[in-house]
Amino acid sequence: MTNLLSLILAAIMPLCSTMAPIEPIEPIPQGTAYISQEPMYGEAEITALAKLIWGEARGISSDTEKAAVVWTVLNRYDAGYGKSIMDVLTAPNQFYYRSSFPATDELKALAADVLSRWERERKGETDVGRVLPKGFCWYRGDGRRNHFRDAYKGGNVWDWSLKSPYEEDR
Repeated sequence: MTNLLSLILAAIMPLCSTMAPIEPIEPIPQGTAYISQEPMYGEAEITALAKLIWGEARGISSDTEKAAVVWTVLNRYDAGYGKSIMDVLTAPNQFYYRSSFPATDELKALAADVLSRWERERKGETDVGRVLPKGFCWYRGDGRRNHFRDAYKGGNVWDWSLKSPYEEDR
């Protein structure tokens, strides 16, 4: 076997030396994300995010504040906290999400809307109707509403100054 491998290598080595060298691939500039033409989400992510909204914001009447819960997951994904939306969503001790929670049509529609806006933004569109800035990756609830922050501890609390596509009064 060793002799056979030696004979094969001896036969192809001269061929390898006559091949043109492989040109290096141009590196992707820092901060540039590869954007696939395929959506980064499907029905599973929509349903899971609807269940997350139910778990984290079911008593909140504002669609803007419910949407912000989904934007938090997407902000964490964009910041590298997981290799997929589901990785971020199901990370231990991060969100009040259970696969057994209900996913109503209304919550699924809201989750799908946020995902669509996020995908358009990732493809370069501006003013997509983001209700939570990119750096806001954490929140804490007080029983009546969630308070979104740009740091795990301390940091700035979001002031809801972005125009909401969901409510006229924001």
